[in-house]
Amino acid sequence: MIEEILKAYLLSLTDKDQIALFATIRTVEANCAEITPYAQEFLKIGAEEINADVVTMSALTAYACLDRTRLSEFIEQKQFGEEVCGILSGIIKIPEFNEEKLKTQNENHIKLLVTLSGDVRAIIILLAEHLLKIRHLKDISDPESYKNATEVQYLYSPVAHRIGLYKIKTEMEETCLKFFEYDTYRSIADKLQIKKEERDEYIKAFIEPLKKKFEKSGLKVSIKGRPKSISSIRQKMKKQNIDVDGIYDLFAIRVIIDSEPENEKTDCWKVYSLITEEYKPNPFRLRDWISVPKSSGYESLHTTVIGPEGRWVEVQIRTVRMDEVAEKGLAAHWKYKNGTDGQAGGNIFSKIREAIENPDLSHKTSSEKKALYSDEIYIFTPDGDLKKMHKGDTVLDFAFSIHSQVGSKCNGAHVNGKFVSLKQKLQNGDTVKVLTANNQKPAAEWINIANNIRVKNRIRRIIEADNHRLAEIGKEIVRQKTEQADFVFNEVNVGKIAKFFGFERPVDFYQKVGEGGVDLHKIRTALTSEQHSQSVLPDEKKHREAETDGTTDYLIIDNLDTVGYTFAKCCKPLPGDKIFAFVTAGSGMKIHRYDCPNAKNILTRYPYRVVNAIWKKDATKELINAVIKLQGVYDAGMSMTLTNVLTNEFHVHIRSFSLTEEPGGKFSAVFSVNLLGEAQLENLKERFKRVKNVEKVF
Repeated sequence: MIEEILKAYLLSLTDKDQIALFATIRTVEANCAEITPYAQEFLKIGAEEINADVVTMSALTAYACLDRTRLSEFIEQKQFGEEVCGILSGIIKIPEFNEEKLKTQNENHIKLLVTLSGDVRAIIILLAEHLLKIRHLKDISDPESYKNATEVQYLYSPVAHRIGLYKIKTEMEETCLKFFEYDTYRSIADKLQIKKEERDEYIKAFIEPLKKKFEKSGLKVSIKGRPKSISSIRQKMKKQNIDVDGIYDLFAIRVIIDSEPENEKTDCWKVYSLITEEYKPNPFRLRDWISVPKSSGYESLHTTVIGPEGRWVEVQIRTVRMDEVAEKGLAAHWKYKNGTDGQAGGNIFSKIREAIENPDLSHKTSSEKKALYSDEIYIFTPDGDLKKMHKGDTVLDFAFSIHSQVGSKCNGAHVNGKFVSLKQKLQNGDTVKVLTANNQKPAAEWINIANNIRVKNRIRRIIEADNHRLAEIGKEIVRQKTEQADFVFNEVNVGKIAKFFGFERPVDFYQKVGEGGVDLHKIRTALTSEQHSQSVLPDEKKHREAETDGTTDYLIIDNLDTVGYTFAKCCKPLPGDKIFAFVTAGSGMKIHRYDCPNAKNILTRYPYRVVNAIWKKDATKELINAVIKLQGVYDAGMSMTLTNVLTNEFHVHIRSFSLTEEPGGKFSAVFSVNLLGEAQLENLKERFKRVKNVEKVF
């Protein structure tokens, strides 16, 4: 059956290639109960429309006829030889694509297709398969048809264009336009049909004088009229915002020369000269892809001339060989490269790969392209998005590529549904779901796990910032404990304490204290172990007490007699509330309510920085009501400035407030507030005196 389908193709092969393909055919037929009509059509596309080389055709035969399970077994056993099995292995690696993501990330999907498939001939087979699929589309309501048409429109049609399979690319575009925009397609098609007779007559009139010139020159030439494709017309309508009636170059002609290989370029330019003698060319529309072929291997000479009635006509000039390559792409080159010249074939498929990966890099050398793309891999998120990464990147690199906060809290991932650690290296096409934990944070060993230099540097910065923060917290704790023990907090005493606990540098000691890793109950022992420890003098202690904010008298904090604190802005504690003290980095103690929005996080994550605090029994009794009057120069933001001082800085309760604008650009404001005693009142008065434009405080 297969031999009969491929009869004409087999006859075009050398004896050696026939033997190789026959071996594949026999194996496939022995392991396939039936060659379905679908498989038969698939084989015909490979032989007649793609005109694949014998290795590609062998792989296509196995892929078209065998079920996936049997095919996988044969690949594992290298049943068809290493080269064919390599192609087949690349095909079955291609995942199911999310058609909606394809619409917005088609370039990344194209590059993933190239890198996953390995051998670019796998892509040629996939093109044949998807060409077959769209020939069997149902209507747009059918999910499978919608998926197939979307994949072709955004993935396989662009790939066919880059390879140079222009005939297949055009059919794919036409079919997708008909599927997604049927009314538009039908409207253009109907108008073209009405104009067909007119176009045929025009082409005939255009060609007639050229035929005489070609016959006289002795060149063997055939001329074809070539109407524009409906999809091409649709694109032009969109681009120029015109109706089909406004497009005049609805056709072109193609001149094909039967020429010897050594005369191809000369004959093409001869034809160009004869055409431009008859019709005036547009010099800005000359395209010479003979001297420098496209990366897809496309060779042709294009020009646009003014024909009868002043209409523009596009003319394509090429030889028979060039035409076959143009119609069937670089895959057809193998016939013209001395048959089995493996090196030539390798060069051809290398060019195909380059053309697919990035069509805009035609000006770059192959080595430059390789440097740009050989290191790339593409990773799926759980939502089907594609992220571009580099070979060697780990789960940790991927987590940081999403966001620094995700990376900092990453503790593993599900890769293709299986749990893996941070150090797991990712493979092209993996689907990765990052797992995080709130108590996770970057560690020094992460620098060695990360592959990306930017991620390494980011981890270093996070660790350094965290160490600095912990050191500041630790320093504040050590200061409080040292002063509680009635010793001066200075370099001498801190050095003694650090050495007592086994640290050479105070900063390392502070950091460990900030982490909660040091029991500071032995500070007094550390400071009294030598006679030269510096004790706190009575007048120093009195001076520090004078520097507090006047609120110390209202709280008892972990039996500390003298400690500076402020009330947290997030919960604004008042006497009677259940409270605790939290040691901050550089800001002393912050007093929070236990029902504060931030309390749960603080108590869970930083228990070693939480200090017990309670109100003194007489704190509530000493709340006073004060009335403060302010005068000064009025400005539009004065009300907000004054209330911010009370609520955000002093956290006091405002009972009433009024502000009056007075003649001469002045104002008068009166506040009634609840305060924690005379000391806080004095502090508040001093603060108001420093507010811009406030002149008097009563």
